[in-house]
Amino acid sequence: MDLAHLATGALHCPEAAPMPVTFAAAELTAYLRRMFGTAPVRHSHAARAGTWLCLTAADGSPSPRSIGLPAGAEYAVRPMGDSLMLEGATPRALLTSVYALLENAGCRWSPGGAAEEHIPARGAAALEIPTIVARPAFLRRAYASDLNTWHYTMPERLAERLPADVAFVDWMAKSGATGMLFIRHANDTQWVVPELVPEFHRRGLEVEGGGHAMVELLPRALFAEHPEYFPVTRDGRRSDLGNICVSSPEALAVVAERAQAARAAIPGATDLHLWGLDLFGGGWCTCAGCASLTPSDQALRVAHAAVDRLEGAGRVYHLAYHDTITPPRARPGPQVWAEFAPRERCYAHAIDDAGCATNVPYREALTRHLERFEGRVDVFEYYGDALLFGGCAVPLVEVIARDLAAYAAAGVRGVSCLLFGSYCLWAYGVNVEAFARGVLRPEAAREAREAYCRRRYGEAAGPMSRYLTRLERLVAGAVQQGDMRLPPRDRSRARTVQEALTATLADAQAVRDLLAAVGPAAAGSALHVEAPLLAYTLDTIAAVHAWLAAFPEREATERALEALATAVDHVRAVPASVAGTWGRYDLELLTAAQVGMLRARNEP
Repeated sequence: MDLAHLATGALHCPEAAPMPVTFAAAELTAYLRRMFGTAPVRHSHAARAGTWLCLTAADGSPSPRSIGLPAGAEYAVRPMGDSLMLEGATPRALLTSVYALLENAGCRWSPGGAAEEHIPARGAAALEIPTIVARPAFLRRAYASDLNTWHYTMPERLAERLPADVAFVDWMAKSGATGMLFIRHANDTQWVVPELVPEFHRRGLEVEGGGHAMVELLPRALFAEHPEYFPVTRDGRRSDLGNICVSSPEALAVVAERAQAARAAIPGATDLHLWGLDLFGGGWCTCAGCASLTPSDQALRVAHAAVDRLEGAGRVYHLAYHDTITPPRARPGPQVWAEFAPRERCYAHAIDDAGCATNVPYREALTRHLERFEGRVDVFEYYGDALLFGGCAVPLVEVIARDLAAYAAAGVRGVSCLLFGSYCLWAYGVNVEAFARGVLRPEAAREAREAYCRRRYGEAAGPMSRYLTRLERLVAGAVQQGDMRLPPRDRSRARTVQEALTATLADAQAVRDLLAAVGPAAAGSALHVEAPLLAYTLDTIAAVHAWLAAFPEREATERALEALATAVDHVRAVPASVAGTWGRYDLELLTAAQVGMLRARNEP
């Protein structure tokens, strides 16, 4: 019995099944037809509800009785006599089992959509029927993105972005992701992108919401009548620019009530990411009642207030980030989870690298969170963060592989990865591939480089893999300290960064030559957009290096800032479908803001 034979038989499925189960049956039927020219006849079984599908050799043969999932398995694909049973712990997991079966037959998925998928031609598919029992390393495997990057108040920009998003959602399901977090900020007016919600629900993917939304949860309009709801700043005054006074029961009640309404406004959501405002100073309260509470303890009080109002349903995520990166002293309730977001860590080294002075405190803080929250910790990572990396190409395959192994060994339950649409799939595509593979099996992250290059560059895969390996080593010096385009203010740390960038630039020509040498083997591939990305990356690094070398000499630093601003010209030259809305609109704004911040450092 082989897969081609089963494609001529029957597909049994539960009657009145959830939408993702029905979708899984449709996907299995469609791909079998593409690979073998025929598809099984579908039969529904009213008496057998559940998350299962079964392929049998003959149209009239009964589907076998399920023996249940193996202990701890998320899904399983198992031959049973002349049949093949697919089962999932959830409807989404069942769909993942279908894609795992198809991948075993030779299908290869792409976040770029169906046009970039590889489906074996008739007669070329692998026919052997596998046994697959999946126990992924992390239970939650999510992606995250800022709502404001959709430009949803501008219909033409939103329409420009949505087709690529639909393709990405489809790939999320095919690569084993569990959901998407839409991050709300202070100026946002909605919790999700509603146009995408049906695509998530069709596949059983979670729609997660929340974020830096304290402005929505505690409306600033209340300040005029109730200034006591708002934090006291370090100068002793109440201010509506921060988070909340957690010593005010009335303020906490407002936040809890609006958190309940927020979750209700996110279709299908159970969990809520309840974060403070995205402020380096934190914006927490220093009044007499709050002064003895750390920022982490103040944030935890907000989470507990929301949990009480949400009445036992779902999780509330407390953010460990910036001034809350140390765990609270109070013990969190069982519905509160920590979301550990080490944004200022070093990305030249893995999170558990004992020789990295920057990362050691973060690894220790993670350990303390795991203890304090009794293992209820997810990690929020920045492997595709175009803001952090300034839009520069930063391959991180080795770091991602080591990070995910360390997180899994430590007992972290879930991991999410930040990115911003098509631009990040261009600049950090190999990182996204490594993340997608590594959250299932951390050791598989290292396979990402070759897999990514085969899919994207075809016959040029070998030399492009060597190029990305060399580029990863090259840019390591640029990702040691915070934002790539904003070097540290501390002069001793700035000198360390300057020395690292000097070494990077000394090796830059070798990397340019390596990319240029790929040309003859890359006809018809995506190579034509790699050269401008590398040029933008190296010009940006050179401009930051020049600024550091010239500071504080005004004329020389202005030349460096002009070079930083004009490096964006390389991105303007690539097709809009590659740069995406982030590359076309957001990068310009980010560049202008960072040039302004560096110029301000020169002011007396």
